[in-house]
Amino acid sequence: MRREKLLETTRMALCWRHWVLLLVVLQLAGLLVGCAATRSPVTGSFDRPAEKNDGAEKVSVFFLFRHLEQEHGYDSIPKLQTFGVKDFDNFFRDSLAEISNISQFATFTEFPDDVNKPKRRQELDAFRGSHDYTLDITFFKESSFKQQCLSGTISLLSLTIIPMPYTWDYTISAKLMDKSGKEVRSYQRKASLNNWMQALLIFAYPYYPLEGRREEIYSESLHDIFRQIETEKVLKKVSS
Repeated sequence: MRREKLLETTRMALCWRHWVLLLVVLQLAGLLVGCAATRSPVTGSFDRPAEKNDGAEKVSVFFLFRHLEQEHGYDSIPKLQTFGVKDFDNFFRDSLAEISNISQFATFTEFPDDVNKPKRRQELDAFRGSHDYTLDITFFKESSFKQQCLSGTISLLSLTIIPMPYTWDYTISAKLMDKSGKEVRSYQRKASLNNWMQALLIFAYPYYPLEGRREEIYSESLHDIFRQIETEKVLKKVSS
């Protein structure tokens, strides 16, 4: 009887050791996993030669930013985020040089909890009413829960031996409105981002980082939209 109990205890100990070993292997695989990000070209880009709006009267512009994210199949609606990409202010400042006739400007980023902050909403309305134009810019990041879950499962079960992609679609849209709230122009740019995960890609990561490709999409889209606004000379001083 004691022998049987001893054998059963030994089998249980070995079973636990196997599970612990498997867990350690999976954790090591996660630590050693590499990735390489690729992106599509930006679609909807302005297809005319850029022209400066020389001699145009200066105007004031209010830039309203909104960062949305939705994982289809998991999120029921797009969710408002506090930020969309690291160092966003630097991209905006660099892109702003594309427009030559802005005398002054203000920026405002909508946050999820603004719905509970009357002062923030009042500040937003005040900015709209005190500038000649409002440029409402939305950055929308989309993904598929099914695809992300499938890629994660296969990567985990194969110890990342099988390379799997994680895909995000980006839509950058902008609406230019005058002081009365009337829409003057609208713009839209789109691009996709794939991040491939596999152990051997750890050597490719320094050359194809995910964050760098995402920053390119944001920067190129902003530059192109502002360049189109400048070339089409839509920012005009309207006498009240």
